[in-house]
Amino acid sequence: MSRRVRRPRVGVRRGTGSRHDSMGMPMRRSTGAAMLALFFTTAVAAADNRFCGGPVPQTGEPTDLAHVVGDQTLEYIVDQPASLMVCSKGYLLEKCGDHDNARKVFDKCIAAGYIGAMIWKALMLQDGAGGVPPDLPAAAELMHRAALAGDSPYATLGKLHYASALQEGRGVPKDEVEARKWFEAAARDGNPDAIEFLRTGYHVGDRDGQARGTGTPPPPVLAGPTPPLPGELFEAAQPKMAARPDQEVRGSSARRLLDAPPSTPFVSPPPPADAPVSAPVAGQHLVKLAEPVVQPVGSASGGLAALCGVLLLSGALRQSLRAPMARRSLSLSRA
Repeated sequence: MSRRVRRPRVGVRRGTGSRHDSMGMPMRRSTGAAMLALFFTTAVAAADNRFCGGPVPQTGEPTDLAHVVGDQTLEYIVDQPASLMVCSKGYLLEKCGDHDNARKVFDKCIAAGYIGAMIWKALMLQDGAGGVPPDLPAAAELMHRAALAGDSPYATLGKLHYASALQEGRGVPKDEVEARKWFEAAARDGNPDAIEFLRTGYHVGDRDGQARGTGTPPPPVLAGPTPPLPGELFEAAQPKMAARPDQEVRGSSARRLLDAPPSTPFVSPPPPADAPVSAPVAGQHLVKLAEPVVQPVGSASGGLAALCGVLLLSGALRQSLRAPMARRSLSLSRA
């Protein structure tokens, strides 16, 4: 015989709008509390920028694989020994704003002899990242160590930054003669900023907190006349061809026509009122329309117009001769 389990009855107490169980205890709605807790959790996670977004939350359940610190996470990388991968993640941590873990990674990479970590840590000390006051002597010392490290591209950067520190006296006594030696060494390695400094005495590869470069900036270039466009240079280089005589004649004739005053069109006088009206001859209207326009000799358009006029005239004459013959044939057939 099975026993029935009594469940607590849920009802609404009269006179109130709150729900309660059979024991008379009200059931509180937790929606607002859950939203408030979610807000505070999100705010804490946003404020905590460790590992570029906060540590992986742990639930304590061994089967919760979604909250396991994997070997591809920054939280796992920070505790690993120095390697090329670990040192590169230190740069990512610094860009995310996790300065503490970035220093932790850079320190063990510098101890292992990685030159890139020396440059990155020196720039942090130079700028005073993470709320730490700037330490210019320590930054210059790390740049010097990187400059003496060999033929690595980071060593070339170390030469440029150490030369800039000597040029400006940042963390070391100012020595422009020694700075030029390091600029020349970096230029031999192909560094474009060092080459630019040797050419102009100024470069922006190493800037201070006010975005000012190293050296004395050149004076601004005054705005001069606008250089000609490539198309204008091409047209100017083309030889000018002499005009042909017929082109010159046409041009002078056109100028005379444009300069002449407009002439009054000719209007024929109206015929007298008692003048007999003659019937038009067949084809007469075509002849009138087909009168050729006199064109100057040698003009192609004038010759074409004359030819068209001759063709129209011959057609009109042929039609006028054909009409009497047709009337004569009709009268013969009727007879």
